[in-house]
Formats: sequence, structure tokens, C-alpha cells
Amino acid sequence: MGIFRLVLAHPRQPDAPRLVAEHLDPAWLKQRGYDIARSLGDAAAVWASQPASGPAQLALRCRTGHALAIING
Repeated sequence: MGIFRLVLAHPRQPDAPRLVAEHLDPAWLKQRGYDIARSLGDAAAVWASQPASGPAQLALRCRTGHALAIING
């Protein structure tokens, strides 16, 4: 187990995600992601598992086009 990272990708620059937070507990990052989604106006956002093709373990997509991901790194 290592440090987990919460990253945010803006809809205009999806290939340049920005680091939002790092934490040892992915549940804390998950809650922080919900808080960010709510602040963007998407109270119904739900985390989903990401396919094994990328490093992201969980992904959350907002209606605004923003994307959050929790990666283990």
C-alpha cells in the first residue's frame, strides 16, 4: 500500500490532470472527490471502477465535463 492521489482533469485540457490531494486512505480521497463534484454542481456523481488499461482505480465524471480519478502511485 502506498500513497493515493486524487487528480482532476478539466474538460478543456483532459490530458493534463491536476493533482488535488494525496493521502494514505483512499476513502478520504473519495469523500473529497464527492465534495468537489458537489461544488461543481453535480450532487449525483458516482465513483466507478476504471478498466485495467490505465493506472486509475476509481473514476468520477461530472456533468460539467470535469473528471476526477484516484490513482495508486
